[in-house]
Amino acid sequence: MNERRRRMQLGAALHVVSHGVGVIYCLMTLRQPNRDLMLAAYGCGMGAGTAGLWAARTVTTKAAGYRVSFAILLVTLIVASSSVHWDGGAASPAALGFVTTAVFVASYMPHLRLMIALEALTVGSYLAVAVTGEPTRPGHLFIYVAAMVVLISVCSTQARKLARQRSQLRSLATLDPLTGALNRRGLAEFTEPLFRRRCRPGPSILCLDLDDFKLVNDRLGHAAGDELLRWIVAATREVLRAEDAIARVGGDEFVVVLVDADEATARTVMTRIDAAVRARAGVSIGAASAPRDGGTLQTLMQVADQRLYRVKQERRRAANPPPGDRNGLLVNRPGTLGVP
Repeated sequence: MNERRRRMQLGAALHVVSHGVGVIYCLMTLRQPNRDLMLAAYGCGMGAGTAGLWAARTVTTKAAGYRVSFAILLVTLIVASSSVHWDGGAASPAALGFVTTAVFVASYMPHLRLMIALEALTVGSYLAVAVTGEPTRPGHLFIYVAAMVVLISVCSTQARKLARQRSQLRSLATLDPLTGALNRRGLAEFTEPLFRRRCRPGPSILCLDLDDFKLVNDRLGHAAGDELLRWIVAATREVLRAEDAIARVGGDEFVVVLVDADEATARTVMTRIDAAVRARAGVSIGAASAPRDGGTLQTLMQVADQRLYRVKQERRRAANPPPGDRNGLLVNRPGTLGVP
């Protein structure tokens, strides 16, 4: 979300600056024809960029961000085409506006197909001005378009290389290297927009803890323990929805985030997780749901962890019952669930 807003703000700011340069150009050549029309056009472009800066602070979805960016780009192409046409055609110095637009699209548009479509629109707008405006010197149009294509190719290649590197760094920063689950930082980033929406039902949090995991490491070795942790994550993901997530927050401690899930849904998922991992490990689970149990990740984790701890305590008491206590016969279930 923050990265998308920064990209929108940067794009809008560049549009304001580029059209401001156009205004300065008009003022420097004020004696030339059509300067009043060009000033009005560049003023509209600066207004669109300013509106984009405001929209970047309020847009909350990717689709809305793309619509705003496309609207600003469309205004820019209209302004550039009109100004170049009024300034004498494709040979006008104002035609550099097409070059800066092409470079910006190649550098900041993440989707390749959309980038190609917008670049084709940009180059096509320049060619349309060249056809309808005054004739240029031989070879001028070829050199200009060829230079734009080269710049687009170089900027696009570098931008995608940097995007891949950022994606790899983001994965290293937010994922647990052993299991591929989210780590604590990734968990915080994943849940932040969920609590900001204040939706009902809110997210539910499940805290999972493997039973007697230390015995696995002591008896079978750490390699077996690591393999079991990876299997637990894979088995848990099988019963989660695509929008849900699992994070590893400790050695054998996990947190499951259920998006838009009430208490009943949380209990259902707890039962499914217990059944999925029962073949290889026992698991104790505590649950908490927003807004009933809290409105932040930290609060829900505390509540779920407390319920998990009570489950552990009950299991220990049941495993070592006082003499004559028949309830101890019920403690050999592989998993135990803590529900509100």
